[in-house]
Amino acid sequence: MARGEPFTWEQRDRLERAQAAAQAQTGIRFTVRVGVVDGDARLFAERVLANLVELPSDPAVVVLVSPGQRFVHVMTTQAAKQRITDQAAGLAVLTMTSSFALGDIVNGIINGLRQLADAAGGHPSAFPGGPIGVLARV
Repeated sequence: MARGEPFTWEQRDRLERAQAAAQAQTGIRFTVRVGVVDGDARLFAERVLANLVELPSDPAVVVLVSPGQRFVHVMTTQAAKQRITDQAAGLAVLTMTSSFALGDIVNGIINGLRQLADAAGGHPSAFPGGPIGVLARV
């Protein structure tokens, strides 16, 4: 995929299926945002995360990718952080950036989502959480 080129229908479908699979496996709400971020990336990710969940204690993960700005952020709510450590998020970011370096954004995101879901484990019956989101940067 060339720089600045939008995803094809097939690529969007694959990303949506990977996102849905991660959510079904874990019970955590995942969202992926790809594109240019105006301003502070951490604040942008926090706003996306706040709009993603009804309660701050709901488990959720935001994967923010800006190929042109050359960064990836993974941000979680506190409830998701109890299951996805900063180390696991960092390894997922490393997996994604390795694929991105080869020009494969879609598979990088898909593999990162799988890795985050595997780190979170199966859908729990209950995980208490708090309102704090955290950022893993690599």
